[in-house]
Amino acid sequence: MPRASKAPPAAPGSKSPQLPPHTAAARVAWLCLREARPVVQVVFLARFTVGVLGAWPSEHLPATRVATGALAWFCATASAYLLNGVMDLPEDRANGSRRPLASGALSARAARRAIAVLTLAALLLSVFDLGLFLCVGGILFLGWAYSAPPLSAKRRSWSSSLSVTATGLCAYGAGAQAAGGEPHPGLWLFAAVMSAWMGLVGAFAKDLGDIPGDREGGRRTLAVVRGEKAARTVTAVCAPAVGLVFAVGALLYDPPLLAAAVVLLCGAGWISWLCRHPATGRERAPYRAFMVCQYATHLAIAAVLLLEM
Repeated sequence: MPRASKAPPAAPGSKSPQLPPHTAAARVAWLCLREARPVVQVVFLARFTVGVLGAWPSEHLPATRVATGALAWFCATASAYLLNGVMDLPEDRANGSRRPLASGALSARAARRAIAVLTLAALLLSVFDLGLFLCVGGILFLGWAYSAPPLSAKRRSWSSSLSVTATGLCAYGAGAQAAGGEPHPGLWLFAAVMSAWMGLVGAFAKDLGDIPGDREGGRRTLAVVRGEKAARTVTAVCAPAVGLVFAVGALLYDPPLLAAAVVLLCGAGWISWLCRHPATGRERAPYRAFMVCQYATHLAIAAVLLLEM
């Protein structure tokens, strides 16, 4: 990846224009949202939504409870990703990231303040529901364990994979808890498969585009230790393997889920092809395909769950 171009130094004695307090606060909030990666936040909310649909109560859905749970969940995941941005600042700059922290548009100090506010909001919004509180607390802990010392699970592929898989399970569990109904028989199969998809496919695919920064940051990921080819091979094998497990599980356990399994298998084949046919300058292509496949599979399972209500 090409390095991001540095902004020209300010002229001596020049000052940044002072913004009104509310405008400055809105700007910081917008930059924090961008740093938290909206595309990823939407996927986390999609997992939460599938959890809600998979545990939809027989009586009227508690809309206020679900909305409060979704807001708590968003605050928790945004906090975790902001923390990741702060802790990964040197690596992100080495990788040429153009996100607000790496580019200098957002200061680390402002991001830390936002992390504190979001963490407190997530805990307060979920405190009256023990199950949801545990899921929110779980994602906050995993976000810290992944990004910050002394654990820094991001430093090795195996610990990163475990951490990412656990965050997926927390997402579906949070949605099911917010709905408060009896979970659909196939919900946990889908949750387990898609969490494994995150840990065994997404975690390795993401490393393909981060090798320079990971090496500079002293990480011991598979792509750094064994090389890009090894990481591509593992991703190319794991993607169809997870898809096949889902298809077999759906066939034996809950046949209506086969529609979502077919979507996942198609995406897995696409990712495997991209890994086996790398193109110059397309290191992030497998990860982008992984994200597109997540969106499509969650849309498919949502349609299945809605039709079965």
